[in-house]
Amino acid sequence: MTVSKTMRKGVRAAPKKAAELKGIRSVRLKPSRLQIHTAKQIVGLIQQDELAPGFHFREEALARRLNVSRTSVRAGLRILHERGLLTARQNRGYTLAKGPGEVHVTVELPTSADETLYMAIARDRHAGLLPQSATETELMRRYDCGRHLVLAALAALSEEGLVRRGRGREWQFREILNSQEARRQSYELRMMVEPAGLLLPGFQADRGEMSDMRSRHVAMMSNGHILPRRDVFDIDASFHEMLARFSGNEAVLEVIRQQNRLRRLMEYQSYPDAARVWAWSGEHLAVIDSLLDDDRPLASSRLAQHLHNALSQTNDVAPRSRKLKSAHSALR
Repeated sequence: MTVSKTMRKGVRAAPKKAAELKGIRSVRLKPSRLQIHTAKQIVGLIQQDELAPGFHFREEALARRLNVSRTSVRAGLRILHERGLLTARQNRGYTLAKGPGEVHVTVELPTSADETLYMAIARDRHAGLLPQSATETELMRRYDCGRHLVLAALAALSEEGLVRRGRGREWQFREILNSQEARRQSYELRMMVEPAGLLLPGFQADRGEMSDMRSRHVAMMSNGHILPRRDVFDIDASFHEMLARFSGNEAVLEVIRQQNRLRRLMEYQSYPDAARVWAWSGEHLAVIDSLLDDDRPLASSRLAQHLHNALSQTNDVAPRSRKLKSAHSALR
């Protein structure tokens, strides 16, 4: 299919600033999805085997146990070293720097190259920098990436229902990223799933993790100024994923993870709004406090109200004064 000059111009868009171009080109330097998965598996082994600080990791033994190549193991160990979990010793490999109790399975790991490109494409489309459709070649040119990486990112976007194949090598974006109706439906889905997850028979909360999450919220609210968007979103998304994980239901967890990925695209710009951040932070604290008091019905009710308030905020009809009042009350 022949692509029009207008479409090509839309995909290429205006010249980017040097810093932005550097960020796009750094996509190719990101670790692969397999390497990040290997790092997560190693974290799981640390906890499962209750390894003590100073434990020496042998690449060959890890490769056999995880059924991956030594190259993937080496990359996974390097990622954990960069996160401060391991200590590197010259010609001796890596040793564990922390005990199993200090290493959480959800330790923040870098995003993979295809996930980074996925976010760049989705955000550019959301910002109107990409047209309704684009070819693989045009995306390769815009993001300075190879076809394999572009196809991996498009596959991830397709799984989320954000793009679909057109004719030949063309891909068409769906309107979900720019749709108020899509946001409403997203919150309605979460209102059905998340509060019910707290009441499932398999629900089992980790009090230590909840206390840590509470401390993160209090620290953010006491900081005196808004944190960077990425940090604020991470606290918000981690809270909801934590509750989904406690449900003991993998289907619930997968739904929330998928919704968090969509929220990162659709709601990212709202995080500098200090009033909104204070509002949902206080509501998160109220849910956590109910769970720490072993009152799951109350926690479920508060979570449902929190999601209802978030939906109202999305529609710009929620009274902020009431939310700020509840946020302050939760800190007392």
